Amino acid sequence: MPAAYRFLDHWVVPHPIESVFAAVGEPLSYPRWWSQVFVEATGDPGPPAPGKKVSVVARGFLPYKLRFTLETTEVEEPTRIKSLLRGDFEGSGEWNLREEDGTTIAELDWRPVVNKPLIRALTPMLRPLFRSNHNWTMKRGQERILAYLAEK
Repeated sequence: MPAAYRFLDHWVVPHPIESVFAAVGEPLSYPRWWSQVFVEATGDPGPPAPGKKVSVVARGFLPYKLRFTLETTEVEEPTRIKSLLRGDFEGSGEWNLREEDGTTIAELDWRPVVNKPLIRALTPMLRPLFRSNHNWTMKRGQERILAYLAEK
């Protein structure tokens, strides 16, 4: 079985869509507000634009780190950001945002294919654990974006 995953995540963020777009659209800021997951981020600053790249080091509750680059490929401000993933995994990630009654619904469609040898080898047995690890990271993200945007 290949080490391919698909995660569909859904955040409810009671802030204007422009604020949420700015936060999720600048991965360089992730270590500031999503620090339990994003250890390091380096690369192109500023709002998302096709061709911008950010290299990150991320972790979950499992004892390993993932290193990958996000390259923005498509942007429709303030509703959509699509990126390619390269590094310990390849694939795509896409944020889709919409407003409902003054609240932003942020959905992430994350489709990594794992390249990291240990994780690739363990995927057939530990897929549910890896999914739990992803869910843990996204829960931290939702908690932290709420706090981050409340401080702004």
